[in-house]
Amino acid sequence: MSKQTVPCHVDMSNTSEFLYAHVDLSGVQVGPGDQVLVHDPIVDINFGEVLSYDRTATVSKAGIFSRLWVYLTARLEVTMLYEVSFSTTRFSKAKKYPRPAPMKKATPIILHEGVKV
Repeated sequence: MSKQTVPCHVDMSNTSEFLYAHVDLSGVQVGPGDQVLVHDPIVDINFGEVLSYDRTATVSKAGIFSRLWVYLTARLEVTMLYEVSFSTTRFSKAKKYPRPAPMKKATPIILHEGVKV
């Protein structure tokens, strides 16, 4: 795993329209499995603020096996998003679905109607 220290530019926004944090690295391409550590980041941003500042970052390049592992597992994990829906049916067999309807309220049984006890 090789490491490089590069300058970077950080843009952050916390407004009613946008909520984001973007890091632009100078002259480095980041791939699957690579790690980026921004030095001395600003992590608190109040509502309504938009910040833009320059920092340095350490980029750790992944090896061939970890890059392949991340590439393969990312392809499998994205399939978990396919089951998101608002319907009442469920396509996976992991849980019993749709759930059984709740039982109707039982009517009370009156014994010896009209007889005083």
